[in-house]
Amino acid sequence: MNAKNIKSILVSYLQVTYSEVRIYQEKSIGSSICDVMAVTDKLIGFEIKSDLDSYSRLQEQVKAYNLFFDENYIVVGEKHSESAAGKIPSNWGIICIKETDVEIIRKAIINKSVSRRRQLSILWKLEMKNLLIQNNMPVYAQKEKGYIADRLAAIVDGELLGKQIANQLMHRDYSVYDAKDYSIYSNNREEDEFPTEEIVDVLSENDLSEFTLDKWIEIYKKATLVKEHKNKLFEKPVKKRVMHEIPYTDIEVSLGVPWVSSDIINDFIYHILDRTPTVNDNLFLKPCYVQYEEVTGSWSIPSKRFLGENNTNAEVKYGIKQYNLREIRLHDKNNKYDEKNTVAALEKQKLIKDEFKKWIWQDEDRIWAVEEAYNKMFSNLEKTSFDGSKLSFPNMSEKFTFYPYQKDAVQKIINSKNTLLAFDVGAGKTYIMIAAAMKMRQDGLSRKNMFVVPNHIVGQWEKIFSELYPTSKILAIEPKMFKPEMRTKVLTQIRDGDYDGIIIAYSCFEMIPLSVDCILDNMNNQLKQIETVLNGMRTSQGYICGWATPLNQE
Repeated sequence: MNAKNIKSILVSYLQVTYSEVRIYQEKSIGSSICDVMAVTDKLIGFEIKSDLDSYSRLQEQVKAYNLFFDENYIVVGEKHSESAAGKIPSNWGIICIKETDVEIIRKAIINKSVSRRRQLSILWKLEMKNLLIQNNMPVYAQKEKGYIADRLAAIVDGELLGKQIANQLMHRDYSVYDAKDYSIYSNNREEDEFPTEEIVDVLSENDLSEFTLDKWIEIYKKATLVKEHKNKLFEKPVKKRVMHEIPYTDIEVSLGVPWVSSDIINDFIYHILDRTPTVNDNLFLKPCYVQYEEVTGSWSIPSKRFLGENNTNAEVKYGIKQYNLREIRLHDKNNKYDEKNTVAALEKQKLIKDEFKKWIWQDEDRIWAVEEAYNKMFSNLEKTSFDGSKLSFPNMSEKFTFYPYQKDAVQKIINSKNTLLAFDVGAGKTYIMIAAAMKMRQDGLSRKNMFVVPNHIVGQWEKIFSELYPTSKILAIEPKMFKPEMRTKVLTQIRDGDYDGIIIAYSCFEMIPLSVDCILDNMNNQLKQIETVLNGMRTSQGYICGWATPLNQE
């Protein structure tokens, strides 16, 4: 269980447990951050330690939590469930989050060392002024927030002040500052219903001659359980759909893009061919016109002839009868290029594309499916910025001074596994690559750097490298140096030499043989991909002429 999953389950648990609760996440408490703060009639702090976390910072966090919260809990995964008790004070509670359960190992005891002054620091100045008015104190209009907090903590009874602070946080109004509210508010009071019908059912099974208060309480609890069970039995599953970060209005679609599923493409074929599934008594034959192979990213329509034959839409509206579903460059029966029908086919292709772009957004289920797939691929891709302003470049010629964007690019190369320098011509990409390589070598991040460049600019690269770093040791390999009789010597130089940079032509680099292990690994990976494709083909063996063969057909 990672921290994100634990937090999600914890928040849901708190929403169910408390009749009214407001939950704040990642709340600053002095020098620490509280993972989850629950506000009821008091403040409760929850520190999360996932299975991947250690206790290295826990002692400092405990000190901060004890100052800010009336109750404290450590929330752990199963890995820390046994060791947590020895790491926290005895008044802290312990909650263990499992895949299918939430276990309260130990309940928290009221924290007597809580500081109301520290709790007040969580409030806005406006909220503190509300407390001044509630407690018939001067408003202190000209005083700072710290002074107001000091006066409240000194004058108001601690227990009363704690409830007042909780009340302000429970009903905090972010609209006052036109800010977004990221807290979570739950109110379950309206859902508490007296289980009348269930109590009558339970009473009918009991002897009413001798009834004590304890017996009534027992019956009420049993009736509540019956009601919960009944609700579960008759509860209709609701398909919950959340708003996507990237809406469909910002998504470009076309036939064949990976964020449009084969099911949607299949439905589109139904649409343009004006076909519908066949229902035959108890047998439902679902058409499956199109297949997508994930490994190669290729699409195919296995039964073209079946689909196009005697179909007006296929032969007239969206296709040409004698060239139905063939490639766009058409030839006649004598294998002569047919320009007229090629142009006609291209027009049909455009008609299909335009119809697809119009059709796909006409159904809410399709919209949601496309949004879901697209957001899974792209919504978490955030542009990372790199700051190279503090970089220094030892041994670089004093004739050169890097621009800020070049330093940032060097920092990006150092911090990233691979980097695209998408700059315009003349922006100094060659200088950036050389400087980054030298910086990584100087810092011990790389031992030897190789630059594979087009054949005709090997000399140009060598000249730039020498000018930028005059004392550098460079090996430049041009095609004439990589003739068969010289190849072994050059490869030995590459392997054994201590070079700052090795500049090699494309054609030479392609001639460097791969190791046997590398070749075998590559072949095994390809075999696995082929096996995946074959398994997919075996799964789809039941498809005949674009229609799924029914199971158990007699």
